[in-house]
Amino acid sequence: MTRHPTRLLIRACAATLFLVMLAASCSSDDETESGDETGGDESTQTSAAVDCPGEPLKFTTFAALSGAPTGSVDMDTARIGIDAALTEINGTCSLGRPLEVTICDDKFDVNGSLACGREAAEDGTLALLSSSGSFDDGATASNLPAIYTLGTSAFELTNPKAYSSVSGVTIGMGGVSAAKAAGAETFLLVLPDLPQLQFVSNQVEAAGDQLDIEVETLFTPIDATDFAPFAAQIAERDTDAVGLLPTAPVPLMNALTAEGITPESKIMSIASFVLTPEIVEELGETMNGMLVVASTMPTTDTKNPGIAEFRAALEANGEDPDDPIISFTTVLSWSNLKKLEAALLAAGPEVIASLNSQSLVDAVVATPVDRPEQAPYDFREHQLPEFPDLAAFRIFTREVALLELNDGKYTAVADEFVDVLDPPTLK
Repeated sequence: MTRHPTRLLIRACAATLFLVMLAASCSSDDETESGDETGGDESTQTSAAVDCPGEPLKFTTFAALSGAPTGSVDMDTARIGIDAALTEINGTCSLGRPLEVTICDDKFDVNGSLACGREAAEDGTLALLSSSGSFDDGATASNLPAIYTLGTSAFELTNPKAYSSVSGVTIGMGGVSAAKAAGAETFLLVLPDLPQLQFVSNQVEAAGDQLDIEVETLFTPIDATDFAPFAAQIAERDTDAVGLLPTAPVPLMNALTAEGITPESKIMSIASFVLTPEIVEELGETMNGMLVVASTMPTTDTKNPGIAEFRAALEANGEDPDDPIISFTTVLSWSNLKKLEAALLAAGPEVIASLNSQSLVDAVVATPVDRPEQAPYDFREHQLPEFPDLAAFRIFTREVALLELNDGKYTAVADEFVDVLDPPTLK
């Protein structure tokens, strides 16, 4: 089975924009930090079992460890979070059985995706965790549930076995919410011209209607390299606020700066997942004042008890939580395993002892875990009923973190997560 190159490019852009590659942020070294050897060219495995006996509770993440477009994945940061969580959970043997996470390399190829799906279907994996990979084929072939995923791919948004604790649609609406919170009455959404994002733009415009802020959209070609013409169009529109979801943040921001458009001169918002630490460092002061929409609180927010716990877990595992590589992705990958642990503990030792895919789903759905570092979710019901066009989609969260970026550091502008349809008034 093959895919046309144009469709591969579209998927690549969608993955970059919507965090589909989150769990690909894992080391492909021949040996993990916990000492486990990899499963060969196609997977890496982490269990950090320590003194925890018993049959492992197996989970698999599909991700492109190889073959993905340059710059679309961070190969280290998520694994740091995974390792820290597993060291803690398995080190105390809190579940009575060790957790084991395998990252299967789908190689950004549909055949690789299918191979991962078939392997997961046969190796005792209970569920996919965090990401269903570069293509939906593997997740479908596995016939397994997917838990704590990103709510971005067709599988994650529509398959009845998918349970996403993050929502790309909610993040998109968060940009409008941030602009409204900052006092904007008009908002320009700047997106790559992709069919998937055309649908998202319609929902963001509908969110504008709910928030009484006028929203319009400017699409840019997915292969654009010269953003000067688009920066000129953005300047001509002269809206109160601009929301960005760029495939190329650096050249776009540089083009906007040349037009005199900066976060210090105009209300601007962007999704956290397009801002890798490298991009933030390269843009420097250009980003000062940028409003950032995220699904977790920033790694430096030590007042947040979840982030404080996260930082302590990293330190206990020999990591520096202030290392520039530590990012939102690290927090999310750690938090997903902590939510899983809490849901299984609530289900009880008898359930854990005989856990299967169905009893796992029952436990995860029955117990929404309120982690202070990550936006709340509830798998028991659709969370954006105000939007009829979204009724068929599996959207389980409606809150985001609103942050401000200055001198390369993120600061929460609201102490709590914000309902995208009920933004606070920012000072």
